[in-house]
Amino acid sequence: MWKDGIYLSQARGMAGFVKTKLEISNNKITSVNLDLYTETPQYAQKAKSKLENEVLAKQSADIYAVSGATFTSNGVKEAVKDALKKAEK
Repeated sequence: MWKDGIYLSQARGMAGFVKTKLEISNNKITSVNLDLYTETPQYAQKAKSKLENEVLAKQSADIYAVSGATFTSNGVKEAVKDALKKAEK
């Protein structure tokens, strides 16, 4: 069970910190916004929408790494896990 609200978190990616902003409503992740500006642009652009969509679809941090952006993907997983932990009731 998650509390409604907006939850921010960050974790280490490949070149710096990746940041996540999750919006939770009625015990569901309703919005995911990833900030991957510290990551290599061609990989970050490739990974951003895929990772955001997967978090929404799975409603968890249990997501697959994007090929070529493994460290970035792992950072996103950790940041999402942390944000969801903050949202726990």
